[in-house]
Amino acid sequence: MSRIETTDLSFVADRVHPQIWALFQSLRSRMRQLKGVTMKVHYEKNSGEATPVYYYENRLLFHLHARGEEINATFHADQKARERIVEDQSLDWRLRDQVNKRTWAAFTLRTSKDLGPFMDLVRAKYEHINQETTGTQPEIRPIAF
Repeated sequence: MSRIETTDLSFVADRVHPQIWALFQSLRSRMRQLKGVTMKVHYEKNSGEATPVYYYENRLLFHLHARGEEINATFHADQKARERIVEDQSLDWRLRDQVNKRTWAAFTLRTSKDLGPFMDLVRAKYEHINQETTGTQPEIRPIAF
């Protein structure tokens, strides 16, 4: 995959239904609240499809495939992150179970109701990475309306 940083997200808007575009924008807004998180666009080697990918401290959080009426999000966790997430009792057991199975977990996002649990998982990994690298609690930026 090749990588570029971009603010032009028409490659997402052009291939999804309006409600999914709104969901993508909501996800993007929530990710912007997490200080230090970056979004890059990777291009799939075989298909050339543009894929938004989110990182924190140069560690992969997740990548997205947005098409039609859904967003397919693939959450990534190395062994250390998996162990910490599985032990995190504040997370829904179904999320912990899915992460426990392998180094990635797939989620289908169709509504804002689907986004909440996924963001809980992302925020948990973000906090674990932050504590690992700085020894401090993360700063969550407020949402501007």
